[in-house]
Amino acid sequence: MVFHTNLKLEGFKNKIMKVVLVGDFPEGDKTYGGVQGVLVNMTNAFLNRDDIKLVLVSTTPACTFENFKNRCSVFTINFRSSFFKARKDFDFIIEKENPDIIHLQGVVPGVLLFRRKYEQNFVVTQHAILGEERILQVNKKRKVLFRLKELTENFYLKRIKNIVFISDYNKQIYLRNNKRAHEINYELIANPVNDIFYENEPVLNYTSSNDVYFVGEIKKRKGLHLLIQAVNLLKIKNLQIKVHVIGGYKEQEYRREIEALIKKLKVEDQIFFCGWKNQTEVLEYAKEIPVFVLPSYQETLPLSIAEAMSQGKAVVATNICGIPEMIEHGQSGYLFEKGNFDELAQILEEIFSNPERLRKVSANALVRSEKYRPMNVIENTIGFYKKVLEKG
Repeated sequence: MVFHTNLKLEGFKNKIMKVVLVGDFPEGDKTYGGVQGVLVNMTNAFLNRDDIKLVLVSTTPACTFENFKNRCSVFTINFRSSFFKARKDFDFIIEKENPDIIHLQGVVPGVLLFRRKYEQNFVVTQHAILGEERILQVNKKRKVLFRLKELTENFYLKRIKNIVFISDYNKQIYLRNNKRAHEINYELIANPVNDIFYENEPVLNYTSSNDVYFVGEIKKRKGLHLLIQAVNLLKIKNLQIKVHVIGGYKEQEYRREIEALIKKLKVEDQIFFCGWKNQTEVLEYAKEIPVFVLPSYQETLPLSIAEAMSQGKAVVATNICGIPEMIEHGQSGYLFEKGNFDELAQILEEIFSNPERLRKVSANALVRSEKYRPMNVIENTIGFYKKVLEKG
């Protein structure tokens, strides 16, 4: 099969581009963030455009595309049943749809669908830095799993010609480790936030008590224990902070560690576990909470921070990886050094003792979040597609 484009390259204006968007789509409306959130946000933004004809392919066989199946062509493939059948099914989809662009969000396992015949029009957005995530896994089994993912990603990324980086942080790692980096087409494009965050009026004059919230998988890499220790330090100073934890445990070893820490520090009445919530539910639940905290040890460009900023939250996060690209310390949020819960406690104390400063930081965060608005992200993405087609 010869892969070719439907577009005439002498001009893109008024042309319809067919895009196959591939990734680990969520089941039903159970979208909690991460790559799944990005896929949903991009799909919604693409479907609002007249110049894009969209085809969705999920590497999650349980995905039903409830919100999209009546608006575009949808397919699922199943790596778990058979790797070879999954590749054959994908080849059938591509031959049937004959797209201009194949865009994979996230690398493993979707990159296993890559073939040389697709290389000119195959685009990959790299999200995680698997080598760094592997180091932070809590048991040997998960370390081995991440090592296998890392080897797979490294093998295929050396063969991909078109790459989107979501932060300068992961772009620099790739360029440093890839000898043929000068041969590829690449672009720096941030992840989009769901439009519902921009449609909802943010609260900038908070009247609630000293509340903060955390969103994400509860695992060691996310550093929830640091926030709990900071809460304890402030408790000693008679400043009562309430923490709302939105998410679920990913590692049972870490669950036991967190439960033991809360009991030891006697902060049971200050830490509230809310379970998983989808994007709409997070938006409603956190509406009156002024501060978002993400004390992670490793991130690329967290969607949860962008979502919080789009609602005018004062974000307090670790000064690592791609996070400093999102936040200007003291202006549009706050940064603290990795693992330093004393510094985290000091920042929270400063925030809640200076309401006027909180309002200014919140307003600045709102302005800075415009780069994550879906229409802006999609415009940049389509611009990159055009560059890919011109070079192809």
